[in-house]
Amino acid sequence: MLDIVEKAIKEALKEGATEAHATLRRSRVCEVELESDSISRTRWSSSRILTIYAIVGKRIARSSTRDLSERGIRKAVTSAVKMARVSTENPLWSGLPHPKPYPDVEDIYDSRIESLDVSEVVEMAKVALQEVKEYDIRVLVMQGRVSAGSSEIYIANSNGILTSDKRTSLSAIVVTVAKEAGEIGSFAHEYQVSRKLDIDVGEISRKAARKALESLGAKSIRSFRGSVIFDFEVSSLIFASLAQAYNGDNVWKGSSPFKNKLGDKVAVEGLTVEDNGIMPSGIASSKFDGEGSPRQRTLIIEHGILKNFINNTYTANILEMEPTGNAATILSVSPANTVVKPGTYKLDEMVEEVKRGLLVRRFSGIIKFQDGIVSGVAKQSFLIERGEIVHPVKECMISGNLYEMLNNISAISKDVEVKGIFVVPALRVENISIVGK
Repeated sequence: MLDIVEKAIKEALKEGATEAHATLRRSRVCEVELESDSISRTRWSSSRILTIYAIVGKRIARSSTRDLSERGIRKAVTSAVKMARVSTENPLWSGLPHPKPYPDVEDIYDSRIESLDVSEVVEMAKVALQEVKEYDIRVLVMQGRVSAGSSEIYIANSNGILTSDKRTSLSAIVVTVAKEAGEIGSFAHEYQVSRKLDIDVGEISRKAARKALESLGAKSIRSFRGSVIFDFEVSSLIFASLAQAYNGDNVWKGSSPFKNKLGDKVAVEGLTVEDNGIMPSGIASSKFDGEGSPRQRTLIIEHGILKNFINNTYTANILEMEPTGNAATILSVSPANTVVKPGTYKLDEMVEEVKRGLLVRRFSGIIKFQDGIVSGVAKQSFLIERGEIVHPVKECMISGNLYEMLNNISAISKDVEVKGIFVVPALRVENISIVGK
């Protein structure tokens, strides 16, 4: 497959491009979907897609094709070069990256996942259904999915980058709801994704069932301002939004409030965040990013101080910084694995110090990095009074500001959970507005 991306680069230069970048992605996935306590669909698919960026001076265009014949490659390259010639010039463009040494990244490929057949993935889905039913007959599986996939990525550019990588993933999600005596609880879900064949589908299902049962008997509450403990799931949403604030693309465009704040205090002293593209088994780990630059570990916030932004070559040049191996493409930036340093609290200790507040396990709403607005519905939540969880709470609104919340964190859990590309602790935040009925 490396010969295909090499060929695309040569064709682009032959057609008149001054620079060229090519990516070939080959993927295979087996997916089993669950709905209403049964398997609803089984799907196996494979794809190969070649994407070519042609640069003519400072004009950039992209073309993609699934036809990997010589004719198909030539047609896609010609299209990219023609579009580049008539595109608007990008005065900030400073060129593609050059080759650099790549890191060794452990445990991002497991041949056992690649060799799974459809029947084995179906059996995992059956286990998910069975475990929920055996846990409690009051719990239903509303939706779910078990997915196993593998991919190969090949990258080349006109500066001499030529590399490839193989990755696998296995994921499972189970969405449940509990019903009893005419009462329907809040939807609950549990999920896990891994690079290795090490997911316990049964445990995921039991956790989802337990969460669904815990939501029965929910009561309305009056509005108040108090402490909120954000469980791991909601914590991952907070750090997903924060990652957009230290994304170099948003910084140079002026949409991030972190612009011109390197070296400033942006959070409590106990908060340390890193972007880690070389973490063993990380879902976003790889030896190179979307432009072929090496992945790395980048310290973002250290003891509350903003230390860095994440960049590709393009945004790094604009900001006069170094690339951090975070290219989604040659023009866009995305986080790798976001790793938040654990704190010193056990979850029950975080609860014990709350006079009045909420434990929130799910959140449906907005967390805007541009202005920090946090507003939405707290789901799978529980009222805390005088250091004890009193009862589940009917859906209520919570509101605050992301950047104020970072400075109002009063406790960080010592336990962390992996939620996709986020490795996060639970957080306790003070002075949150809770709007009940």
